[in-house]
Amino acid sequence: MSNERLTYLFFRYFGKTASREELDELALLASRPENAEAVKRLMEEAYNTFEPGEKVFTDTQSETLLSNIQSAVAPAKRRSLWPRIATAAAAAMLLLIAGWWALKKPQPAMTSGTQQMESIRPGSNKATLVLADGSVVTLDSAGNQVIRQGNTVINQRNGQLLYTAGNGNAAVTYNTLSTPRGGQFVITLPDGSKAWLNAASSIRFPTAFTGGERKVEMTGEAYFEIAKDAHRPFRVAVNDMTIEVLGTHFNVNAYMDENILAATLLEGAVRLTKGTESVSIRPGEQAQWKTGSNAFSIAHPELDRVMAWKNGYFRFSADNITDIMKQLARWYDIEPVYAGNMTMKDYDGYISRASDISEVLKMLELTEEVSFKIEGRKVTVTAK
Repeated sequence: MSNERLTYLFFRYFGKTASREELDELALLASRPENAEAVKRLMEEAYNTFEPGEKVFTDTQSETLLSNIQSAVAPAKRRSLWPRIATAAAAAMLLLIAGWWALKKPQPAMTSGTQQMESIRPGSNKATLVLADGSVVTLDSAGNQVIRQGNTVINQRNGQLLYTAGNGNAAVTYNTLSTPRGGQFVITLPDGSKAWLNAASSIRFPTAFTGGERKVEMTGEAYFEIAKDAHRPFRVAVNDMTIEVLGTHFNVNAYMDENILAATLLEGAVRLTKGTESVSIRPGEQAQWKTGSNAFSIAHPELDRVMAWKNGYFRFSADNITDIMKQLARWYDIEPVYAGNMTMKDYDGYISRASDISEVLKMLELTEEVSFKIEGRKVTVTAK
């Protein structure tokens, strides 16, 4: 039965009609060792549907690529990357065991850059907490500690920070949680709301919410799940914009090196205000403010792309190489340097954020459009 289902899902994918749920199921079935032969058979059948001029992968190259991917990436975390290319001949893709998809193109010759490619580990749970008195607490993945600040108890449990506001009339003070490049962290605020911080981000918040509103300030990117409180709206101040909610789930991307500030709503309702301009959005919508504009615009993004960072992977969708390198720079704490013309094809695909950067760059090199060389934290991107 599993082979029949695998066949059905494979050709749904191959015909570009598979749903997100079907793609996830396909990746799961393809990762099972007992289905290895069936996957290879399906790859061969798909391969044979192309015209002779399109068959640019040899059997040996396919086997080698498949073997390399299987040995390099943990099965539960294997995802894929492929470039979006306009011509039908180049748009063919292979489904590889454990969910990796790659272009049907020859493996590029090993360049000196690839041979010297170093291993840079991905980011992890790490942050710094700056207390109101200026003292700094270092947080990481393994730490467990209790911090007392007046009537407030702060518990660090591995990669999360939990605030519990006590009773009393102690003065409310403000703390700041910041993640470096290569870091992420989760915080539960005094009202029970949660915020997930992406790399190079921060949130400033009070040790207790008093009065008629709950307000925090943020930079970078964060995903919020806000505790409902009909009497006290929750407000997020980002740059010179305010996002107001009562109880909802939303993501805010406000990195200074991006030309768009974007707030994406997953559940509930939010209202954004910037100067005299304001807009309300519904679930599935994204409010955007572009650099140099004087009004909000509404988009309908792919939600799995917006939430990819929180869910543990990179999701590229019509991203060019410089867009991709911005994301990699924040997560791997690298400095991209460019050589040549970077106005090349856009890329689609999935890659686990748990992968070493060498694995990510080797997948990008399979497009034969770019090569990479790592020297310390500097990554040189060369257009071919």
